[in-house]
Amino acid sequence: MNSSFSHIKMVAIDCDETLVRSDNSISDYTVDVLHRLQQKGVVITIATGRMYQTAKPIGQALKLGNVPLILFSGGLIQELETGYKLFEQTVPIVAVRRIYELAKQYDWHIQSYVDDHLLCHHKTWQSALYEKQTGATAEFLGDTLYSLNSEPNKLIAIDTVEGIDRIIEILTPRVGDLVTLVRSQKDFLEIIAPNVSKGRALTQLALDNHISLEHIISFGNAENDISMLRKTGYSVAVENATDHVKSVAHTICGHHNDDGVAHWIEGNLL
Repeated sequence: MNSSFSHIKMVAIDCDETLVRSDNSISDYTVDVLHRLQQKGVVITIATGRMYQTAKPIGQALKLGNVPLILFSGGLIQELETGYKLFEQTVPIVAVRRIYELAKQYDWHIQSYVDDHLLCHHKTWQSALYEKQTGATAEFLGDTLYSLNSEPNKLIAIDTVEGIDRIIEILTPRVGDLVTLVRSQKDFLEIIAPNVSKGRALTQLALDNHISLEHIISFGNAENDISMLRKTGYSVAVENATDHVKSVAHTICGHHNDDGVAHWIEGNLL
């Protein structure tokens, strides 16, 4: 235990490419470390771009109990075991329709998330990649996808790195005032409600739990983690994080495939 962190009461950990290995697995070592941390009275939350459907198995594998999950990069806070929603902000339907018009025009792969359903137009390499990485089950609606009236929790574009750069370039002047655009991976673009972020959701969660942000440590790897890394009293980037994320964090731990987060926690918080 590092005495410098004796005041820590909560940890917020990103999921993909931070806590979870590339094969979507979690080691027994990580499970044990987080269990011991929780036994010390430290609150643990998973802060992810994932939906409940794919974040829940991670939480259950960690044996965390009914902890709050920050989902959709901050658009939803939902309890792990009960599924009870503590906070939710959806993407405005006017923005969704505008984005799908552009998706049809430019042949983009845009996924939608409504009521814990992953909705796609048709099977693509992108949908297959996403299903493999997260364990999600996609539903393919064809053109019906474009006429849905329900506001989604999130849209996500998946493409090459250069393709995502281009999508951002096109979307920013057209819907930048209606949504938040942020990468969760170099080839994944999260499209979420305006002013939504992991940092904002974590701030609300800390308030609800009567915990100061100074008493929280956050862990992440990607652009959508920066908002919480900047908010918390201390922040840790994994070795495989982007250079921008590393520049924001206070320190760097090991690679996500080598249980970097768990090793850092065991060395400093236990």
